[in-house]
Amino acid sequence: MKKLLFTSIGMLMVFLSYANDYQHIELKEYIIINAPKESVITQQKSTTNYAISMPQIERLGIKSLKNLSLSIPNFYLPEYGSSITSSMYVRGIGSRMNEPAIGLYIDNVPSIQRSAFDMTLHDIYHFQFLPGPQGTLYGRNSIAGMMNVYTLSPLQYQGTRISGSYGSYNEYDVRVSHYAKLTNNLGLSVSTYGMHQDGYLTNIFRKEKNKSDDTGVRVKMEWKMKNNWQSMLFASYDFTNQNAYPYAQYDTLSHTVSPIQYNEKGAYKRNSLSSGLVIQQINDKYVFTSATGFQVLADQMDIDQDFTIDSMLVLTQHQLQKTITQEFVLRSNNISKWQGVTGLFLFGTINDINAPMMFQSGGIDMIQGFMDEAKANNPFMPTLSIVNKEMPVKGLFIKPSLGAALYHQSSYAITDKLSVTAGVRVDYEHTAIDYDSEATLETSIKLPSPFIPAFRVDSTYKITGYTDTDFFQVLPKFALHYKLNNNHTLYTSLAKGHKAGGYNYSMFSDIIQAQMQAYVDIDVDEKIYYKPEESWNVELGNKGILFNERYSYQLALFYIQNQNQQLSTTTSNGSRMVSNAELAESYGGELSFKGDITDKLLAFGSYGYTHSIFSKYNANGINYKGKTVPFAPQNTIYIGAEYRIPIAEEWLDQIVLSSYYTGIGGIYWNVENTLKEDYYGILNVDVSFAKNNTHIKFWVKNMLKDTYNTFYFESLGNSFIQQGKPISFGVSAKYIL
Repeated sequence: MKKLLFTSIGMLMVFLSYANDYQHIELKEYIIINAPKESVITQQKSTTNYAISMPQIERLGIKSLKNLSLSIPNFYLPEYGSSITSSMYVRGIGSRMNEPAIGLYIDNVPSIQRSAFDMTLHDIYHFQFLPGPQGTLYGRNSIAGMMNVYTLSPLQYQGTRISGSYGSYNEYDVRVSHYAKLTNNLGLSVSTYGMHQDGYLTNIFRKEKNKSDDTGVRVKMEWKMKNNWQSMLFASYDFTNQNAYPYAQYDTLSHTVSPIQYNEKGAYKRNSLSSGLVIQQINDKYVFTSATGFQVLADQMDIDQDFTIDSMLVLTQHQLQKTITQEFVLRSNNISKWQGVTGLFLFGTINDINAPMMFQSGGIDMIQGFMDEAKANNPFMPTLSIVNKEMPVKGLFIKPSLGAALYHQSSYAITDKLSVTAGVRVDYEHTAIDYDSEATLETSIKLPSPFIPAFRVDSTYKITGYTDTDFFQVLPKFALHYKLNNNHTLYTSLAKGHKAGGYNYSMFSDIIQAQMQAYVDIDVDEKIYYKPEESWNVELGNKGILFNERYSYQLALFYIQNQNQQLSTTTSNGSRMVSNAELAESYGGELSFKGDITDKLLAFGSYGYTHSIFSKYNANGINYKGKTVPFAPQNTIYIGAEYRIPIAEEWLDQIVLSSYYTGIGGIYWNVENTLKEDYYGILNVDVSFAKNNTHIKFWVKNMLKDTYNTFYFESLGNSFIQQGKPISFGVSAKYIL
């Protein structure tokens, strides 16, 4: 840790030593003029708010949400498994499966399919992250925060953008986009990309690397109509194909990592279509917005559940998920003391899942072992011998959800310095599951009597049913905002967040297996249900600008009480399920800054600290009170510096030297807190050359060759990890017409 941190600080000091000639560069807050839920005034009076603009996004080479999260304090989005995995943690709250903990809007349209969160982003104009519960304005599944992504507008920008990169592991990325005005009031943009990498982790048994291919296209049309009406229509298609799940066996005593070696295919393939229609009327009194979204996702996941060369358990999962959303928002758009926003949100989603589990010879031996153990404990029971060589377990599930929410939030300026914000949301959701799971166990039975020969019995275990439930939430918010002077403000807030509950579908093979062993009935509906998660967040913050607006900063302290926190736990056959921890709490702080040291030197950074523990959690007869919540990092650090060298040559305008350091950890891997990933840091450096609209960059990532792990789990008594990406080199180029 010290080596990486001192190296990064050292590079920053080198840049400082060469800096000269101060020139003022403005650091003003970014304002989204047509934001449906925030006016210019309420954006200026917002609480903690992290924003990244297009120039910074392009300098950092950000291509996905995982890249975006690196510069935001207490925001952790690790890269592991496959693109279906979108584990996000903010301030000790997160989600590894089922419902997301963070909301996502793209061009004012919500994206609620968690399986598609790990996506490639097109020409991001502005990114905004709101940490903490955002339940009042955004509702369900924004318990840890909210992401707003805005893409480039064809009415604001016209031209062609071409970029490409090539790096280690045969990794390349090609992007082309074109923006044009068809008329003075009608704009059209088309963007496309293609990406490939050979992979950097190898399954030595199958002789396969974790290679991946991604491609996609996005079309966007904007139209300024009469009477202050405007509309935006977009549609995007993305395809992903990966050799996935490069998990290596891990010795928890010696902390040694074995080579990746398992015999079944690990792969993920996804087709996703997303579209949206936003219609707005904007005048000097109000902004009315109607936003309609439609998304379809079809994917296939192939996974070796035991991750060994033994033939034990194989899962193949197909999803077909369809989602429609509709939101109406009316907000004030003036400079009066009162600012209000009122909205109605509707959604419906259905997920058809086909997830058969295959018990191979090793899995059959595992069930046979359980039966032999039962026989040893009860000599008078019959001797059961399994005849199956393999046993498929059918898994057909339909998971529909629909919901509605009505919300209002008002801000009022009590004085020129003091303003108050209060709001409430009434949120309703109905969710259900239709399940059909079946397996046939072929057995030879020998009774204790020597006079009765063994006989065969084929038993079919079938679980079918339907269950549903309703969730009703009231999500209030209260905030105070005090303007110390023109450059500094204080704020405090109290807000409630909510993450939907639901039903686990990945554990039906466990239920059938339990029925085979115990011959008892299980309350399936109760077994698969998990409760909704609720949180209260108290926050105190300060933000401002210093030294003639050359520097800006943001400081926040928070305390969170989390009820029924949703945790991802492992079942007996290696599948994962969501369970609840009764009560958890988190507290910590965040600091972010950016500054123009001179006209040539830019520095920026952030630090986040989170202490998150279980206040009340009992599972399997064990009390975990006081244990740290797993998978949530205690520290996040981000430090960056960019130094610009002007060049007065016909063939070159400038050279930019950049250094970026990211630090994460420690991270506990289990609720027992017996395994931990220590703090680690990654140093990236690059040098870029620019002439007019042509840019070429040479880069090195993880320059100090730090080794680290991004994920840990246990399956069938074994421990596994995924290692982080090693050092890589490459070159990128961009040309703007």
